[in-house]
Amino acid sequence: MLFGSGCGSNSMEYCIESGECESAVNVVKVSGEIPIDPNDPFWADSDRLQAESIELGPQMVTNPRWPDPSTKLVKISGVQNDSEVAILLEWDDTSLENKIEVSATHTDQAALMFPLHPGKEVPSITMGSDNEIVNIWQWRAIWEASLQAKPQHMDRNSRILIPSNIRRSPVEDLTAAGYSTLTTQEEQNVLGRGSWKDKTWRVVFKRNLVNSDNADIQFKYPTVMAIAVWNGGNRERNGQKGISNWILLRL
Repeated sequence: MLFGSGCGSNSMEYCIESGECESAVNVVKVSGEIPIDPNDPFWADSDRLQAESIELGPQMVTNPRWPDPSTKLVKISGVQNDSEVAILLEWDDTSLENKIEVSATHTDQAALMFPLHPGKEVPSITMGSDNEIVNIWQWRAIWEASLQAKPQHMDRNSRILIPSNIRRSPVEDLTAAGYSTLTTQEEQNVLGRGSWKDKTWRVVFKRNLVNSDNADIQFKYPTVMAIAVWNGGNRERNGQKGISNWILLRL
């Protein structure tokens, strides 16, 4: 699960030939708005979208090791317009875990990981290192409910006041430079929405292609990406998850 050499150029295509990238996902160019709702008919257009099946394997690099994750396959689709990029993840899950328990936080989750500087060597799949910072987008089912919260009142200047504990998105924009370094960014630039239906999770992640945040990946060229999924029903959390190898994301 460790990778020592990199793709080396902005094209990053040869990471497929070298075996550093497990597969490739083509990001389809579209016109108009990209909906964030995974149930929108936009995401059901199989003639336009090019979903790829990606295998997830065990996490055996660091403790707590997880030799048998319950989620072993995800489907991924990518689209972009002139200003935004969005990724749809789909995976089977027979039970819905979106509540915080009294003594634990076993909830359904998914995350995408990108090297912050994709023109450099491909970082370790183990959440980067001091010299290989990664940008992580993490979605949690327990955060979906906050999107339905209604503003409580308005201030004297007629501005809607939203409680500080209400999330704007169920996706958190994070940075890591190795294990135990996961940090929430001050600027939260990733939107998302998840839907559990017919025992399947469908989650959309969406962000501007480029922005002014130095802690965010900038989607100017093809990059690599890794996927992680946690099944709350299998008591998965932290390092207990299914993970992919690197995937080439062709913009």
